Amino acid sequence: MWHLIWGGVFERFPEMRFCVTENGAWWVPEMVQRMDMKYEGSHATERFGDAFTRHLPLKPSEYFARNVRIGASVMARKEVALRHEIGVGVLMWGNDYPHHEGTWPHTVEAMESTFVDVPEDEARAMVGLTAAETYRLDLDALAPIVERVGPASVGVT
Repeated sequence: MWHLIWGGVFERFPEMRFCVTENGAWWVPEMVQRMDMKYEGSHATERFGDAFTRHLPLKPSEYFARNVRIGASVMARKEVALRHEIGVGVLMWGNDYPHHEGTWPHTVEAMESTFVDVPEDEARAMVGLTAAETYRLDLDALAPIVERVGPASVGVT
């Protein structure tokens, strides 16, 4: 991800999406903040001149928000608490099925405890809408399946 941002790949291909999966999201705020600090310049980067900004008109955090998505399998409450720093539209919840460390067969309970105090629009984005947009899924075609097996079908709203 660092190489894609600093190498200008997202500048050249603004529609590209890069997904980091099965790695959580706890690390995002500090890492993106440090990248922005390098971009904006500091004592530690003075000797590099314009090497960090020469080919990048946007800050790393702007490329991150536009081009990167995080598939946070078994998303922790800490990550949910950081959702505005990370970006609600960046996070994608995952249950890590069929791995033993995943939420199955307690996925409904895991979702309820993870998103207990999250506004519905934000929870919907993290649970599925961001992934649908990222992978260009047809929501109308998926609607009958969601109705049959989606969270609301088992009592989660």
